[in-house]
Amino acid sequence: MAELERRLLETGVYDGVGVALAPADQTDDQGLRPIIVTLTDRPRRILEAGVSYSTTEGAGVDGIWTWHNRFGRADTLRFLARAARIDSRIGAELSLPHWRRPGQTLSLASAAVYEDTDAYERTAINLSADLRQRFDRTSWYSYGVGLEGGLYNETRFDPITRGPVDVERDLVILTGRGGFNLDRSNDPLDPRRGWRLSGSAQPTAVTGDATSIPARRCDGHGLPPLQDEGRTVLAGRLRVGSIVGAEEFVVPSDRLFYSGGGGSVRGYAYQGVGPRLTDNTPRGGLSLFEASVEVRRDIGENFGAVVFVDGGAVGFEETPNLSNMRYGAGFGVRYRLPFGPIRADVAFPLDKREGDADFQLYISIGQAF
Repeated sequence: MAELERRLLETGVYDGVGVALAPADQTDDQGLRPIIVTLTDRPRRILEAGVSYSTTEGAGVDGIWTWHNRFGRADTLRFLARAARIDSRIGAELSLPHWRRPGQTLSLASAAVYEDTDAYERTAINLSADLRQRFDRTSWYSYGVGLEGGLYNETRFDPITRGPVDVERDLVILTGRGGFNLDRSNDPLDPRRGWRLSGSAQPTAVTGDATSIPARRCDGHGLPPLQDEGRTVLAGRLRVGSIVGAEEFVVPSDRLFYSGGGGSVRGYAYQGVGPRLTDNTPRGGLSLFEASVEVRRDIGENFGAVVFVDGGAVGFEETPNLSNMRYGAGFGVRYRLPFGPIRADVAFPLDKREGDADFQLYISIGQAF
């Protein structure tokens, strides 16, 4: 019965789901009772809008128009648009839950993308198809394929001159996509105990050549409570990535590893961790190593305090290089709402370089990891 409820909820088209046994007086001669399912539909059409601002990434405006059950099989069709300084895009996504088997979701997506980062400028069209199979309450594995064609304006490291060189390329990229997520934590937005492990692999062919770029990444999170009832929690995060089978210059800029920002090493700007070219452009690399430690402490019923240290390194070999590690540290507050905490973090770069800000401020929903 609990699994039936989960399957109905994960379609995303219901506001409320109730699954219960009929009263005992309805038991038949074989000892069986009916199961009563109560469903409350979501509005079929939903319009969402949002704005964001970051000291490093500037302002952004988002709009999402969602159409539930458009094709009569509990599907979800979304049209998305985003305008921002670093990442602007417009696209559509179709999600078909329980595709051919329970718990398996087929996702089809397309988007026109414009990215303008310190390391590269990209204008592209993306198409993708993915299957995700849930095999536990919150654990899953997925596989699929993506096709991208676009124009890249890059500032890259020239191995001959040992300096920066501007490159403009038209690329077609075919990518196989596989991943998994094991979640043994007690809450997706405010975990107090347990662990998470996720990984991905992306074998890639670029511009019709036989160039293979298996980009592999693995993330692990641990959350051991330091006191009973989880009022003080020590949380750790480890992320390792590697690109094998290709030289740095061959890999498109957006497929290289970068580090820095709210989702990686706080205290630094987006792409702000790792080696830079002589013109101060983030170079990107073939390997990635990141680690974080947080101590979270409840204060009263609704508030919490956090202190943290993040570290990260980007390397030019397939094996992560820890010799150029950079660290950030800071503190934050949490305000707990029924669905999860709102967090505000202030982080400071401990290895400040030219161009790095004195501090960074991050405001979001949910814990950092």
